[in-house]
Amino acid sequence: MDSATTIVTGRKEIADAIRACVPNKVLEVDPLFIDLVEPGFNENFEPQFRIMHPKMEKTVRGLRGEVICAIPPGLSCGNLLLHLAHTLKHSPAALCYAPLHDLTPDGIAGALKASEAINPWFLTSVAARRMTERLLGLHLIPVLREAGLAYTGWQSLFYLHLVRAISEPSWKRHLRFGTCVAAEIDPFGGNVYHRRYPRHLKGEFAVIQKEIQAQWPDPRFPVNQLLRKTEAGLGKCREDLEQAYFSGICSWPFNYGGVGYGERPVQILSPPTGLLQRLATSRPSRKVIRIYQQDRLWFRSQSYYPEGQAPVNPLPATAPIQATIDPQLPSSTLEAFLDRLEGCQLNLDFPSILKLTCSGYAQQEGGKIIVTPKGLALLQRIEQAGLTGWRLYVILRLLETIQTDEAAYGEVLGQIQETVPNKFEPRPMEMTPAGKMAQN
Repeated sequence: MDSATTIVTGRKEIADAIRACVPNKVLEVDPLFIDLVEPGFNENFEPQFRIMHPKMEKTVRGLRGEVICAIPPGLSCGNLLLHLAHTLKHSPAALCYAPLHDLTPDGIAGALKASEAINPWFLTSVAARRMTERLLGLHLIPVLREAGLAYTGWQSLFYLHLVRAISEPSWKRHLRFGTCVAAEIDPFGGNVYHRRYPRHLKGEFAVIQKEIQAQWPDPRFPVNQLLRKTEAGLGKCREDLEQAYFSGICSWPFNYGGVGYGERPVQILSPPTGLLQRLATSRPSRKVIRIYQQDRLWFRSQSYYPEGQAPVNPLPATAPIQATIDPQLPSSTLEAFLDRLEGCQLNLDFPSILKLTCSGYAQQEGGKIIVTPKGLALLQRIEQAGLTGWRLYVILRLLETIQTDEAAYGEVLGQIQETVPNKFEPRPMEMTPAGKMAQN
């Protein structure tokens, strides 16, 4: 890295850590030095911005030479990268991206040295989420304002649906073959919960199998693992994990989940304290994924075996399978909520859940989490406006498709724009059995 390179980041703690490691100029920038105008996009869903902090925007626009955006990996800090890319797109400055997986001196130096051009799919994923927030907000904010309710964002609303769902009875269908238990999955690969008693299944299922290298316990959901059986408030848990990252005790712990946005498994870098003591060490293993298909029904089993050990159950080509319908009793535990998230292949996103508790829509006390009367009123309003839990789930999955196909941006945003005012359900993108397995 050249001594003239300018490093830009968005948090004081990160800026201080970088300054302690390198002599370069480090610029701390508010990620919202520019923001979306109304409505925020043109007819092609291209983001349209306005200047929020003129002095800071002028400073950024005046940067020259190599500029490195050094921020934590993943989507959570991507707004700064998006806004820098927009501001500098016609500038002679060369913008690079350095995801800071950890804030140890070696980690910072290595990330800056390995900085690279920005992946278009990643920037497009960040932009798509901003556009989605604005698209749904345009429809929902006037509806909620009439009832004196605040809009907390589409992912928070999806979380609120999940919290209510665990408090109501539901049923899951499973297939059982030997020690393998396969859960019913939707077209996107998420677990299916029936709100009414589903029909019984008969007949045979075609079975395909994929075996991959993996780790156990699954390192993609570290926050879910750490929060199980905790009695602490979620705000305090988030603060403790952030401080552990800032102080170099652990690498970035806030992974998205089943879909990767450049994050890595959490590493403990010095003796852990508090929540981090709960983090189990993942071991190399073999993961066997089986997809069971009957017409348009799909089931998936996932089994982990130590390296070198053969799977317990041989692969059935086509075989009679025992099908069961298992009741899911109402629950108000945080653990049940985390189970639902993991069934969606999601790691808990702290901002999404904390917006609900801070707005009075949900309440967490110890290991319990519930929807408040105010939250029920919010759910009633957004469902009357056409935004059901299933629609929010489909939106989440549509956004994930951009991670593997940047060209899907326009189609995805078009579908999302049609979702709320349309009385019909949004059409999910078809996923093949191979896709369902690759997602894991």
